[in-house]
Amino acid sequence: MKTMVEIDTRTPQAKQFVKFTRTLPFATVVESKKKDFKEAVAQCDGRPAGEFFDELRRQVKEHFNHA
Repeated sequence: MKTMVEIDTRTPQAKQFVKFTRTLPFATVVESKKKDFKEAVAQCDGRPAGEFFDELRRQVKEHFNHA
């Protein structure tokens, strides 16, 4: 069984806890950098909201004009 704990390391206590955890033979510390918004959007091929809604309106209009 594995348990994952997310720790915000901005405080000295949290940094000390992570340092201690690294010494434990049964624990592994994996650090990850959170992505900023632009990185996350690029990763999922996101597009601006205006572009999305323009395409949505076009598709709705096209669908109901053929009904």
